[in-house]
This record gives sequence, C-alpha cells and structure tokens, in this order.
Amino acid sequence: MKNLEDHIREKRELLDSEQPREGHEERFLQKLYSKPVRRLQVRHVLQVAASLAILITSGIVLVKVSKSGDKVASREIPASVIEADMYYTSQLDARYDQIREFNFEDMEEKTLLLDELKDLDEYHQQLMSDLEANPGDDRVINALIRHYQIKLEIMDQIIIQLNQIKSANSPKDENESV
Repeated sequence: MKNLEDHIREKRELLDSEQPREGHEERFLQKLYSKPVRRLQVRHVLQVAASLAILITSGIVLVKVSKSGDKVASREIPASVIEADMYYTSQLDARYDQIREFNFEDMEEKTLLLDELKDLDEYHQQLMSDLEANPGDDRVINALIRHYQIKLEIMDQIIIQLNQIKSANSPKDENESV
C-alpha cells in the first residue's frame, strides 16, 4: 500500500494533467440519477419453464407411484371434490386473466409462459381421469388439491415478478411494456 501511495505522489503531475471532456459533470449526474430499465429476460422465462417441467414430472411420478392398480369405480365423485375443483378452477382462471393483461415486450415470451402453464392442465386431466376411476381414493383427491395449490403458488409468483418488473419500469414511462 505504501508503494502505491509513493508512486501516485511521484506521478501526480502526470495524473492531474488530463481534464474530462466538456459536459462530463452533466453526463455523470444523468447516469447517477437515471434508473436502469428492467425487462423480462428470456433467462427468467426459461427458469419458470424449467420449474414447471420439474413440477409436472414430479407430479406424474407421484401419481404413478401412488396409483393402486386398475380399480373399477363403484361410486361417483364426491360433491366436496367437485366443489373444490370449481373453486380452484375459478381461482386459476382469475390468475390466467391477470397474466394475459400484462404487456410483454416480446410476445413470444408471453406465449411461452402461457404454454408452460397450459402443460399443467394436461396433468390436471390425468388426475381427473384417475379420480373418475377411483373416486374414493384419498391419494388421488389429495394429489389433485395439491396440484391446484402448487399451480396457484406458481402463478402468484409469476404475477409478483411481473408486477415488480412493471413497477420498476413505471417511474420512467407508464406505457413501457414488460
């Protein structure tokens, strides 16, 4: 450290001779007080897509492992399960509408995100067919409810992230897209 200080003292005249260009202070202040523009990056969308793929895969494995053979349904689906299905479906539809309302900078990212969410619907259809085959099986009912809960959590996280990006962009320009 002492050598560096001695070197600076020796070369002080050479170091102090250069002056910044005209308007340096204004450019510096402008950069200092301007906020960076945050955009939804493909990397973030791919992270969400990878998370969804892991979720779908683990759900399929869970159902296949817990499936208890080919039973023939002897009863109808309980009314409480149908009511829970209707409740969660309405909640998911509301979240889909919120995500669709966001203005994405790249429509391909929006399409990719919605397609990944639609992939979870295929898993839902598989659970419903398992429930029809085994209407009294608590494991299938619990898997269906857990599927809904996880999907709602994922969609809530996506909405939170989109709102954060939107709020980061809004002080600069209210009409700027995500």
